[in-house]
Amino acid sequence: VVGGQNQDAAVGTFGAPEGRGPVRQAERGLPDGDQGRDLPEPGTVRALQITAAMVKELREKTGSPMMDCKKALQEGGGDHDKALEWLRKKGMATAAKKESRRSADGLICAMVDASGKRGSVVEVNAETDFVARNPIFQDFVKNVCGLHLKAGPSVGLDAFKALMLPNGPQSKGEISVEAAVKEMVATVGENCQMRSCEGVEVSGEGAVFRYIHTPMGDDIGKVGVLVALESATTNKEAFNKLGVALAMHVAAGKPLYNVVADIPAAHVEKEKEIFMAQAQESGKPADIAEKMTVGRIKKWHDEVVLHEQEYLLGGEEKKTKVSKVLANAEKELGAPVKLTGFVRIKCGEKTGEA
Repeated sequence: VVGGQNQDAAVGTFGAPEGRGPVRQAERGLPDGDQGRDLPEPGTVRALQITAAMVKELREKTGSPMMDCKKALQEGGGDHDKALEWLRKKGMATAAKKESRRSADGLICAMVDASGKRGSVVEVNAETDFVARNPIFQDFVKNVCGLHLKAGPSVGLDAFKALMLPNGPQSKGEISVEAAVKEMVATVGENCQMRSCEGVEVSGEGAVFRYIHTPMGDDIGKVGVLVALESATTNKEAFNKLGVALAMHVAAGKPLYNVVADIPAAHVEKEKEIFMAQAQESGKPADIAEKMTVGRIKKWHDEVVLHEQEYLLGGEEKKTKVSKVLANAEKELGAPVKLTGFVRIKCGEKTGEA
């Protein structure tokens, strides 16, 4: 009997007194048939039991799988902070193993600051839509977007990963975006990637307009669009209506460039080579092939350049180029209006699986 309890009924791991190993049955004078097993030293106490409530509390705080939480508490001797540290260390170790797994799902977050003149869109990928619906993941993506909004649209992805968040999915103090993403891997058990961060702003009079397609909550969804419009108009209602409509067009039209002049020369030359090769392959003479190539380049502009695209929102502006829509809007606004830039990010598009 140990502490008033039968030895065979005792549950848990027992420790031997300091300086001694486990007591062998032979030392107790037990029958030969029962010798060979280590038994607890008389007077020792039962190890701390990891309760369901302890596991639940750690899981709610970290979002980590239940068995990982239980293991962490066992490794930490029931200490919550030690268990949290163990989970973080485990996350850093397992994140590298998960990096090779495809992460084409996740969320975008699009925000505009209080001035209405600056906006940011970020994309954080996960492997499944299940994680995208996890409140911990959603809050993290919003925090990341808020940081980029504060940093400014000129901050690129590599530099942004080094910026510091006030806390992470599991950290209580400052942590870099890159390290916080690794903590998220440990939290949700899937490969997560900081995929994109872009923004726009207007320097003078005007505003940045936002549109989120397939929203999954405030500021988050699957496609995020920002449009920057400059105008000194006093007709704010018509101006806001125009900005939102153009953002919706960008979501559907998928432009790559704002104006023709924005297309890199190398991209133009590549398209010309392809179109010329196609024309020559069809057996056309060189002069005809050249004319066909010029026509195809113009058609390509109509597809990839926002100002050259056919406006998609119908009504009286149907089959009208976006550039013409802007010109027509000036009459209602009573002032010039200029679309200076846009951002469109679709979740998973850069992975080739969107």
